[in-house]
Amino acid sequence: MQLEGTIGNMTFYKSKDGYFARQKAASKTNNSDRTRENMNEFARAVKAGKMIRTAFATIIRDVKDSYITRRLNQSLNQVVKTDTLSARGMRNIIEGDISLLQGFEFNSDMALSSALLAPYTTEINRTTGTLKVGIAPFVPAKLISAPEGATHYRFTIAGAMVNFLNGDQVTAMKASDVLPLANQEAAPLSLEVQVPAASTGALMLALGLSFFQEVNGVHYPVGELLNNALALVAVAGPEK
Repeated sequence: MQLEGTIGNMTFYKSKDGYFARQKAASKTNNSDRTRENMNEFARAVKAGKMIRTAFATIIRDVKDSYITRRLNQSLNQVVKTDTLSARGMRNIIEGDISLLQGFEFNSDMALSSALLAPYTTEINRTTGTLKVGIAPFVPAKLISAPEGATHYRFTIAGAMVNFLNGDQVTAMKASDVLPLANQEAAPLSLEVQVPAASTGALMLALGLSFFQEVNGVHYPVGELLNNALALVAVAGPEK
C-alpha cells in the first residue's frame, strides 16, 4: 500500500527500499517517571522498615519468620501511600497513617491474635513516655493456643520510639516470669516500659508470647521459635 502518514498507532512511510508501516512506539517518559516515583517511595518504606527492625531487633529474635522484612516493607509502603499532603513520588512515612501497622504480625505462621485468646489492654502515654500492656486474670490452658509439648509460656513487651526524620531510636523491654500452662486462673499481669517523655517520634508497642517445655527444672524453647508469636499491639504516629 502506497501510504504515508499516521493512522491510529500505525505510521506509514516511504524509504529508498519501498513503502513500510510500523506501530507507533508507546511513550516511555510517563512510564519511567511513574516507575521512578514508585521506587523513591518504596525506598522510604524500606528505610523505615530497617529502623523498626533495628528498634525491635532483640524481641524479633524470639520469633522465626524468613519473610518479616518483605512483609514489613509492604505494610510500610501502604503507609506511605496514605500521605495526602506530599506530591506523587515524594510521599513519606511521617505524613502517612502509621497506625496501619497496629496488628502487624512478626511471625506469619503463629499470629498473636490466634495464639492468645485472652483479652488485654494497651496504653501509650506520650507525655510520660510510658507504654503498658495489661492482661486480666484468665485460664492459660483454655485461652492460649500452645504448640505440642509446651508446658510453660512467657509474655514479653517491647516499647520503641522511632524518629523517622533523624533515625533516632530508643527501645525498652520487659518480660514476665515463665508461667505454667495451667488449667486454673492466672493472676492479672501488667508489663510497663519507659521511653523518653514528650518525644516527637513514632511510638510502638509490641507484645510477644513465647513457649517452653520444662524438663528437670529447666525451661527449653519449643519448636525452634517457629511457634512464638509477636505483634505490634499499639502504634502512635509522630508528632507533626
